[in-house]
Amino acid sequence: MVSTSLNKPPFALNRRTLLKSAAVAGTALAVPHFWTGRASAANPTEIVHWSWLAASDGEVWAKMISAFNDAHKDKGVQIRMEVIPEEQYVTKVLAASATGKAPDFGWGTAGKSAQLARDEVIIPLDDLIASSGLDLADFSASSIAASRYPKYDNKIFMVPMDLMSLQPEINLDHVKEAGLDASKPPTDGETLLEWAKAMTKREGDKVTRSGIMMTGSGVQPTVTWGIVAEQMGFQRASDDLKTACVNPDAGKAAMQWVLDLFDKHKVSTRDVTDRYKAFGTGQGSIFWTGPWTLNGYVAQKLPFKTALFPKIGSKLVTYREQGGLEFYKQADPGRHEATMAAVKWLSDNSFLWTTVGRGASPRKSILDRPDYKSAGNPWDIRGAFVDGMSIATVGEIPVVNGPNFTIYSGGNFLAKTLEGVWSGQTTIDAAMEQIQKQWQADLDEG
Repeated sequence: MVSTSLNKPPFALNRRTLLKSAAVAGTALAVPHFWTGRASAANPTEIVHWSWLAASDGEVWAKMISAFNDAHKDKGVQIRMEVIPEEQYVTKVLAASATGKAPDFGWGTAGKSAQLARDEVIIPLDDLIASSGLDLADFSASSIAASRYPKYDNKIFMVPMDLMSLQPEINLDHVKEAGLDASKPPTDGETLLEWAKAMTKREGDKVTRSGIMMTGSGVQPTVTWGIVAEQMGFQRASDDLKTACVNPDAGKAAMQWVLDLFDKHKVSTRDVTDRYKAFGTGQGSIFWTGPWTLNGYVAQKLPFKTALFPKIGSKLVTYREQGGLEFYKQADPGRHEATMAAVKWLSDNSFLWTTVGRGASPRKSILDRPDYKSAGNPWDIRGAFVDGMSIATVGEIPVVNGPNFTIYSGGNFLAKTLEGVWSGQTTIDAAMEQIQKQWQADLDEG
């Protein structure tokens, strides 16, 4: 199977378009599925899987599904994968669920499906996991914790498949040109700014090459604010999910830090709109992004390496995202057992997915394999995204209105509120007041 966008460089796509812009050839359109009856090699059980993955990671995931089908072609079970555009995914799942024809399982992001859990569209998996023999002890504690919803009896609603974080990608040509030592990337805020200033290029007051890749709105300044704010001691929600905006002064200081990149240090420009394209064409030197960019930039032969996110505040943290597989409610609950057996196989055999596909593995046994570091892209390219999971703690807030809290978003409430700050239309104090009011209402709703 070949993704139509596999060979496109990442600058041709935005972050989520990078994952969804092309369907994997050979997959079916989204149509209702039917229970096939008694399973046999000639009349196999068909497990329907919906995926919004596309581009290079969609290509690798298609190989995972194909490997399952090859391994089970004589065992009476097959997976039929249907690729759904991500922006349509939840709507289509809800519509299919309402008619009793939901897919058996699909992709989710930890912490983002609280509403689906509340409305019983996705189901808790604790009993199915126990009966399948999937070894929870082999998963990192943080990946299992992120798969639970405290508001819903702390049940597990996802089988973790990959762990992702934001780490800096650094253009090595720019490092050499500036006379810097690529083996000693910035580890603190002061050194980060020194590097950024050394690599920034200007024509008069106009930044033509950003030492730190930023945009004037959307995802990049929002997620930067979220990471730096938490490093400075801000919390979007208290640990008990009752109080919004713990230590708001730290959140305000982080807004000023982002503004200073543009207006004081002049190492970033608001003129960049497509950050992937800008970094890929040499218009940026340091770009914090995720492992979904690696295959595209490597194919493009961009000279870069990765490093751990620097410690800008008092504690070293960065953004965390976890992908996994969730199960949808079925008119015939008997389907869940076969689905869990299939998902267990995919998890047990996810070496390819977490080396060539994307992210780090949540499975200890896979991370411990002697060939884990040598598989996939070179370690100086992908290593920070594996080692960096130890500092990746800024994840989702697991409440029904959790998307309002998401820092990796260009169109949610948070991003739209902060855009006023970046453009100078809203004061920092006013923005924090709006955020605190909305988030508190979201937490109160549960």
